[in-house]
Amino acid sequence: MIELYELGGADDRRFSNFSWRTRLALRHKGLDFTTRPVCLTDKAAIAFSGGKTVPVLRDGDVVVRDSWQIAEHLERTYPDRPSLFGGPTGRGLCLFVNTWVDRTLVAAAFPALAPDALAIVDAADRDYFRGTIEKFTGLTPEAAKAQQPKAIERLLKAADPARAVLKRQPWLGGETPCYGDYALASVFQWARIVSPVRLLPDDDPLAAWFGRVLALDGGSARATAAFY
Repeated sequence: MIELYELGGADDRRFSNFSWRTRLALRHKGLDFTTRPVCLTDKAAIAFSGGKTVPVLRDGDVVVRDSWQIAEHLERTYPDRPSLFGGPTGRGLCLFVNTWVDRTLVAAAFPALAPDALAIVDAADRDYFRGTIEKFTGLTPEAAKAQQPKAIERLLKAADPARAVLKRQPWLGGETPCYGDYALASVFQWARIVSPVRLLPDDDPLAAWFGRVLALDGGSARATAAFY
């Protein structure tokens, strides 16, 4: 039995972009799993992992934390299932995409949409999350919200390298999706779960690509609680 520990918010919203990478990777591998929602402030629930953040994967007797480490575990443990990386070279390129997403897109998305996310976190986490916003942006959530249009503009501009690729091919992985697609998609999945603001216009190549992501595995990612 595979168990995924992930952030849970109000109305059963699962709002960790890192956990969504793992969800998509598990679906890509065709693996059955159950999920366990965890509050931001409930560190005791995942203390068994040796860390304080999600996602945490319990795969039988094996415990893995960190979305990238989980992806490597899945690739190593289930080699007979569809590959997340497409070989050693693909693994290296996926690691690059994963790192770019973390350092560029997640860094841009948080100040843009975290003020909206404050409304969907569990009530027990609101004060903690408010403090997190202030720590990382240097602004109150209200002040950050006032700057949202320009922050969203910066986020969409930062995604230009992926947009350029997706004008030429359906997936970052080429003809089929790879883990790099899931790392990128996690940002836009987080956005639709935490904020009513629609980031992508219909004519954006990223919008068509993200629609394909949401349609994978019978639309399981689309079916989660979200604003749109």
